[in-house]
Amino acid sequence: MLAGILVLYALIILFGETTAGNSGRIGLLGFLLWTSARLRADRRLRRWAIALGIAAVALVAVLSAIASATVIYGAVGACSLVLIAAAMAAIVSTLVERRRVDVSTVLGVLCVYLLSAVLFASMHQLLAGFSTDYLSGAPTPPTPSDLLYFSVITLTTVGFGDITPASEVARAVTVTEALTGQLYLVSVVAGVVGGWRSASS
Repeated sequence: MLAGILVLYALIILFGETTAGNSGRIGLLGFLLWTSARLRADRRLRRWAIALGIAAVALVAVLSAIASATVIYGAVGACSLVLIAAAMAAIVSTLVERRRVDVSTVLGVLCVYLLSAVLFASMHQLLAGFSTDYLSGAPTPPTPSDLLYFSVITLTTVGFGDITPASEVARAVTVTEALTGQLYLVSVVAGVVGGWRSASS
């Protein structure tokens, strides 16, 4: 799962603006959703994951053939948002059911953190599709690579300042993302790593 997320980051950075990059991104997110659904014992969840992934890939493929660039841009953001949220929910529910903290638990918590950056980047992409002035310091509309970069520096609260929110909606999402990233690190990741150390002692 972690390797798939790193491939997703590379795909967005290298090919995010292309039609093949959009299709590859949605396909890989569908695969990550199916992988996270496999962690659950419920076969229906796996079937829903497959159906959702295929529907998202089909929607992006159809829109790529008939829709404007703005519609495709927003649709890729929306499909990514849904697939990532579903994958994160599957991972979190699996982690909550576990009664012990081990390497798999730590990796699962880190996967959720890395997916959070892509989740917020997808949210930014969806909203930027409806706004002409969404971010300062990035083209209009911002490239998926720029959005992922902005999302990562916001989630990690680095905030270089080269790309900044330009609209009220962008500011609201950015504040939410910064708070989410900080609180997740100091509570969830710290708690899981602390539990792992206690269990291994």
